[in-house]
Amino acid sequence: MADARVVGCYLFNTYRRKFSTDMDEMKMHKLMYFSQRESLMLYDKCLFEEPFYGWKYGPVLKSVRKEYHNNKVPYSDVVVSLDDQEMSLLNSVFGRYACMSSWKLSSLSHAEYSWKRSRNGLKSEDNGDVKMDLKAMKVDAAKEKAYRRQHVV
Repeated sequence: MADARVVGCYLFNTYRRKFSTDMDEMKMHKLMYFSQRESLMLYDKCLFEEPFYGWKYGPVLKSVRKEYHNNKVPYSDVVVSLDDQEMSLLNSVFGRYACMSSWKLSSLSHAEYSWKRSRNGLKSEDNGDVKMDLKAMKVDAAKEKAYRRQHVV
């Protein structure tokens, strides 16, 4: 299992190389969420252990939030150590989602059952502090897998 900070660093550096700019925090949260869902979908296991929280703009990792708020350049002190399977998964997620705007990714994450479930009883403007349930994320992963099977070109 990878460390969430290592995954974030890999995605951040990949984005920087491809687009010659730094990735904003919202996009990082969403790419991390979709990476976790992809791992659940393909391997039925978490890519990293840290839980997501259902905030108003979608899934949030507290380590990502801390990284962006404590450092001028996020992940500057992290050494990437991922295996080939993890890098392949992250490259696939990056290829699928990195070109989308942060707001588009936020909108996609709002369609996820796990995020909706974590928002029960909250107003739309409330961040909330409810952990997203891993079982609910597995439901999202199964839905995505079924969708991709139906829409194979």
